Amino acid sequence: MKNLAESIKIYTELLEKGDIQTAYRGIMDFFGYLRVSFSKTYPQYEIGNLYQGYMDMTYFSITTDRLKSKGLKVAIVYLHAQSAFEVWLSARNRSMAKTFVPLFSSDVMLKLNAFHDMENPDAIVERKIVEYPDFDSQDDLAKLILQETERFVTEIGDHILN
Repeated sequence: MKNLAESIKIYTELLEKGDIQTAYRGIMDFFGYLRVSFSKTYPQYEIGNLYQGYMDMTYFSITTDRLKSKGLKVAIVYLHAQSAFEVWLSARNRSMAKTFVPLFSSDVMLKLNAFHDMENPDAIVERKIVEYPDFDSQDDLAKLILQETERFVTEIGDHILN
């Protein structure tokens, strides 16, 4: 395993090429566009702030009055290393999240086309939206993420809140 000084040297060399800054700025710009698209398309959602992350994940949350009353929210997440967008059901805090885990048996997860990564303490349920997204077609990408997130919110709401 490399020490910190070696890792920073590699990081600096990669930054000198300029591709990392361009890619990261493009991802952040897309998230700004996506947040605005959510607020225009779904004004009933409360949109959270953008979390830029440590180049591991970037996300923002959305919630409805119904989800919020249960201490729940949905996160639209970009996982940098996997180049994938996912949507997560999360709770206000991790202890609250544990109370919802029993509601999601393997049969329910299959029905919801969802999964739970046991190493992800920030999500109750996750669903992959798109791997290797085409950031050059931002309108199409945003439309897909909006539609799939809305479907997820509806399905989760139907399961938990009814």
